[in-house]
Amino acid sequence: MADKRGWRVSLVVLALLTSMSTIVLLFAWERRPAEVTQSFQTPLPADTPTLLLVTPSPSPQPLPQRTPTPVPFVPTPTSTPVVKQVVDPTATLKAAQRATAQAEESARALAQLQTLLAARPTPKAPRTTYYTRESRLVLAQYFAWYDGDGWNDCNISADDQPLQLYNSDDPALIARHIEMADSVGLDGFLLHWFGPGDRTDRNFETLLARSQWRDFTSTIVFSYHIWHALPNPSQQNIVEAIRYVMARYSDQPNFLRLENKPVLFFIDIYRTPGGQTPQQFWAAVRDEVDPQRQAWWIAEGLDPSYLAVFDGLFVFKITHADYPNDYLKASRWATRVEQWAQQTGQSKLWLATISPGWDDLRAGCHADVRVPNTPHRRDREDGALYQATFDAALQSNPDWLLLSSFNEWVEGTYIEPSVQYGDKYMEMTKEFVRIFKINRE
Repeated sequence: MADKRGWRVSLVVLALLTSMSTIVLLFAWERRPAEVTQSFQTPLPADTPTLLLVTPSPSPQPLPQRTPTPVPFVPTPTSTPVVKQVVDPTATLKAAQRATAQAEESARALAQLQTLLAARPTPKAPRTTYYTRESRLVLAQYFAWYDGDGWNDCNISADDQPLQLYNSDDPALIARHIEMADSVGLDGFLLHWFGPGDRTDRNFETLLARSQWRDFTSTIVFSYHIWHALPNPSQQNIVEAIRYVMARYSDQPNFLRLENKPVLFFIDIYRTPGGQTPQQFWAAVRDEVDPQRQAWWIAEGLDPSYLAVFDGLFVFKITHADYPNDYLKASRWATRVEQWAQQTGQSKLWLATISPGWDDLRAGCHADVRVPNTPHRRDREDGALYQATFDAALQSNPDWLLLSSFNEWVEGTYIEPSVQYGDKYMEMTKEFVRIFKINRE
């Protein structure tokens, strides 16, 4: 009886389970395949038995397309933050207007600059001045041997001094002298030169360098043969000294040239080594140094026979103790040169000298290169003597005018501004230069 009752209970349970499974299957049959699949793929707890359901494969359905979600732009971090610029049309217009105005102003400034540059004189090349026989030059004797601490020496003339004391080796001083001379119309300096390596040699080099870009041309007055440091001059060392000058300086831009040939001056030409006359000595020297006569050689002297060797004559000292008014002979000296030229058919130069005075009364306290002579003083007469020497020189119809001197402080012929005379003689020189050049033109 008990066994039958248990069997019936089992059948009831089985029937209930079957009914429930059928209901589940029907319910799942009505649902979408994807959802069914998802429901059956849901993991079960590990301790739950897996129920495998087998269902008929439904017809394939297309999977829905998912719309991609926009990803916001995130800038890569850098050292400079990215700033979003907001363009203001009004500000942009104003900036463009300012730029246009600035461009127009720059164009106007450039046009003005071009106008100024066109009106400015073109800078002169280092070599611009070549003189012809028609050129009327005024050159000044120049001395470059003074020491800065020597202006109280016993041989400085008449207790006078320059307004600015100086050392002749100072390049700035040489530049200042060039400026002063140029300002009154002088065409150049004749620097008294005592040999290679001497301070006068170095200062001549500075003189040429500081004269560039000016119409200011200079040369040397060859004095090597009377230099106290050359006790035994010979033809050979004099030849070598002249060659040195020609090789080192004659092609430099501001070396004095006439008809494109360099010009040299010589002083005290009668003081030569024994065995020959001065004329023979200098003829031998020139034949060795300048056989083709490619330079102008100008000599100090009154004897026209020197013109057989030299191309012109001048007189350095135009007042003496015995003949204080020697300058009045200028026309006589010029006639000698002119007659020689007519007789030989060779063109020669006459260079007349002007001078404001003379005073070498104190020169004897020191030995120097000068030939001993009687010291004397020729008073300046407040400029009257300077005027008289100029008038006499002008009457001699010279090719060039020589000024003795710009700064000879031992013999007292200087015109550079001084404590005693100020710039009086500079101003007189300026007027003389003007008259001489206008008169010759």
